[in-house]
Amino acid sequence: MMKKELFIPDNQVAGRNTQAIKVGSLIFIGGQMSLDPAGRVVGNSIETQARNVFESINDILKNAGVSMDDVVKHNVYLDCADEELPTVMQTLDRIRSEYFSEPGPVTTETRARLAKENALIQVEAIAATSDDKRPLMPSDHWNWPTEEPYVHGWKVGDVIFVGGQRSLDAKGDLLGNDDIAAQTHNVFQNMEAVMKEAGGNRSNLLRQNTYYSFLGEGRDVTDYWEKMTRVRLENMSNPCPCGTGVRVIGFPNSKELIQVEGIGVLGENKIRLMPSKHWDWSITKGPFSQGWQIGNFIFVGGQISADENGRAVGENLEIQTRNVFDFIHNTLREAGADERDVVKINSYFGTTKDNDHNKNISEVVSEIFHEYYPNSQPVYTGIGVTGFAFEDLLIEIEAIAIRSN
Repeated sequence: MMKKELFIPDNQVAGRNTQAIKVGSLIFIGGQMSLDPAGRVVGNSIETQARNVFESINDILKNAGVSMDDVVKHNVYLDCADEELPTVMQTLDRIRSEYFSEPGPVTTETRARLAKENALIQVEAIAATSDDKRPLMPSDHWNWPTEEPYVHGWKVGDVIFVGGQRSLDAKGDLLGNDDIAAQTHNVFQNMEAVMKEAGGNRSNLLRQNTYYSFLGEGRDVTDYWEKMTRVRLENMSNPCPCGTGVRVIGFPNSKELIQVEGIGVLGENKIRLMPSKHWDWSITKGPFSQGWQIGNFIFVGGQISADENGRAVGENLEIQTRNVFDFIHNTLREAGADERDVVKINSYFGTTKDNDHNKNISEVVSEIFHEYYPNSQPVYTGIGVTGFAFEDLLIEIEAIAIRSN
């Protein structure tokens, strides 16, 4: 029996959600922002906000009896202007170096729109208390432009955490400038190298998140996704891992077009989850997966409100969000699980430059989330993105569940 422990430290401010949940040796931490007791953003600089965020994570881990040294994975979402990006990254890296030492966690950094007005940063993390873990640093792999404490992967028991893989060379210089096909190929080759370093291969990758930057509209959105995805299919197993694919504002390197991160599990006793009467994709329907179960783990890929041809269903956010949570429920049911088994929810919702509009979106999604999860058990991270794979989609939500027996 895998016991679940919920952690909500005293004076912890991040809404009414569980801040961390421990299951076995893993601790999942929901998205942290720099907030006061009333939920208002504290600090108008990345210096202040980043320090508050990492101090919040540090406090949560202390409450769980562990430390920042146990963090194996963290995702950073930044909301800043193009011209501010170099300074923001320098400040962020300096502050993170105070909390992480080699070998540090895997990292993925994307530029997004945050739900709170004036918020500049949100961070989510996973920590592991197991002694059976080792960092993954393949030889001849890409590297960061500056010296960093991070690694490309962590193997914790049979679980493999792969950080955001990038189309960079050993010096941190971009490969495949302005070429989404080339960058996608490089990124997936790097993903496989990390999996091999852990003793696995591409077939062991069960959950994969693709973040890509594209500013087009209309049918161009789907055309771009299909071009990128054809390259992805060439570099993924068949059947594929379940995944989430969202458009973001950009990355630390302004010329990067794509980053991909994921979670793998070694072992062959896995079950592909493909509920009947479910939505489907617009191309090559065969290889894609809605979810995977292996042992106690259940990974539910990013669910969207679409029909069997990948066309959006639902004229507003409320309808689409309910459809998505129903699809998550159906996928969990395929594994003999339900909402009580979910430990982590990530919600990606379409946003604009209008802060009031974005706030309303976040509130609608949060209210519906609490209807489906009334006990607020899973940790939750909400991220504003610029769009999705198909036209007229408003939201995409993914989940991780761990069955207690």
